[in-house]
Amino acid sequence: MDQMIFNPLEDYEKRLKDTHRSNVDRFWEELVSRSGVNPEENRAAVAKYHARQKKADEVKTKAGAWKALRVITIIGMVLAVIIAIAMFAGGSVLPGILLALAAVGLLLVWLKVLNPRIKNLDQVYAEEQAKADALLETCWQQMAPLNGLFGSWDGISLLEKTIPQFDFQPSFSQEQEKDMRDHFNFPGYDNAEHSVVDTLSGRYNGNPFLFERRRVHKMGTQDYYGQLTIHWTEWYTDSKGNRRSRSRSQTLHATVTKPKPFYHLETKLHYGAQAGPDLVFSRQNRHLEDKSDRAIDAMVRKGEKKLRKKAEKALENNENFMGMTNTEFDVLFDALDRNHEVQFRLLFTPLAQTNMVDLLRSEAGYGDDFDFYKNRRMNTIVSEHSQNRDLLPDPAKFHSYDFDVIRERFLSGHAEYFKAVYFDFAPLLALPVYQDRPVHSLDPLPDYAQKYSVWEYEALANAMNPVHLAHPNSKTPVILKAAYTDGSQSADRVCITAYSYDTITRVDYVPVRGGDGDVHLVPVPWQEYIPLEARQQIQVSVTDPGGDGSIAGIHTHGLYARVLK
Repeated sequence: MDQMIFNPLEDYEKRLKDTHRSNVDRFWEELVSRSGVNPEENRAAVAKYHARQKKADEVKTKAGAWKALRVITIIGMVLAVIIAIAMFAGGSVLPGILLALAAVGLLLVWLKVLNPRIKNLDQVYAEEQAKADALLETCWQQMAPLNGLFGSWDGISLLEKTIPQFDFQPSFSQEQEKDMRDHFNFPGYDNAEHSVVDTLSGRYNGNPFLFERRRVHKMGTQDYYGQLTIHWTEWYTDSKGNRRSRSRSQTLHATVTKPKPFYHLETKLHYGAQAGPDLVFSRQNRHLEDKSDRAIDAMVRKGEKKLRKKAEKALENNENFMGMTNTEFDVLFDALDRNHEVQFRLLFTPLAQTNMVDLLRSEAGYGDDFDFYKNRRMNTIVSEHSQNRDLLPDPAKFHSYDFDVIRERFLSGHAEYFKAVYFDFAPLLALPVYQDRPVHSLDPLPDYAQKYSVWEYEALANAMNPVHLAHPNSKTPVILKAAYTDGSQSADRVCITAYSYDTITRVDYVPVRGGDGDVHLVPVPWQEYIPLEARQQIQVSVTDPGGDGSIAGIHTHGLYARVLK
């Protein structure tokens, strides 16, 4: 029977981290055995390469020093000639001629020494670098069988082995999306400002979850700056009473603010659980792990006063709020906008409260770096540590010509990936009731004409080269929106709408008063963003749907997609 996670932080530190490391170690040894590479042979080849590269670098450095000396010599000759010209101009003709001839003669003699030496060093460097490159190529060839065995799903397989309650799916199907919407209050996807660039879905002990990474579009403003230099003549009276003039100048500055689109990536984890079916709350991270115990104690004391006032006000207004007995938890978790006190307490049992406080205050994971939103049966975690990571490990990041470097990258990369995924789930696993299996209707699931979710369509489209989907005049990132059109037994047909912007340079002339007393029009160039829209059909299936009239095939998440003409 799978071991339940009762304390996410303690279980990670005392059990799961080491278990995962052992699983990764065993998998690494299996890959090495399957690849047939010889580590000792590679270590010897890498040592030869490093020695040869070091020798080549030394020759290159020496050649660079001689080249620098040649430049200094030429500069010295030029200075001597300049001095000679100055002597001509001063009437010292003969000394000037002698100095110029001496400088040119010395340069020619010295270059006869320098140039052959530099040419020889360049040739030696080219030969040494060619030998180093050949040794490097040998090292890469030695490691090619091992580099070729790494897959993006390896991290998921290892995670499932360490925590068998996880069951990841290769793609986010329409069936799972509907299950999450019908049974777990998963919101429909209709935000025109967002586009899904990647997904990772599955179930934890039967509870559905979805990691999604979105490109978010938001209109903001940009300040543009311009300047204009003006000149004028100013009259004044000097100390002797004479009227004189002088030239004045001033650089005038102006600013205009114009609309501009901005884009960023956002990663979220959605988790469906049936407990607390009416409960809604939110909390935002405050990085409590960075605060001292003394600072946290002071925060709790201050928060207790706030809780008492909020409870008193709720009692006066007949509102639904009551502070928890464990005021440390209530202050640090800070989910004071909750709407259902009974269900909040059913979720946050004394064990759950202790687990959550441990997570928030500990530096073992990522500390208090997560936002937690609950909307009835749907829970959403937004952690800072997942905003810049890939949803699946990139196998190319493990590649190297050096066996020991590959090993270090592989072991540390999978350890960090496990940690990142685990601590996204940790706030959810801190609530033991969230690990209970969901109870579903026994009615059979209907057949869906649409096989895959809109999330998957957009992730596939975003994996393509934008040139095949976006308007040809696009000069910004593209927000791709997908809509199911029709399907067959083997494929879905999808309409992709691409939203982007063209840009046109405009100039505003801003009136600014100058020091001359006049108003001048300062030019301020700025960019106008012109909305663009383009539509294209793609076909999605588990096998390559390519054929006549299709372009830009792409394969990801176990699915194939092609843009249709």
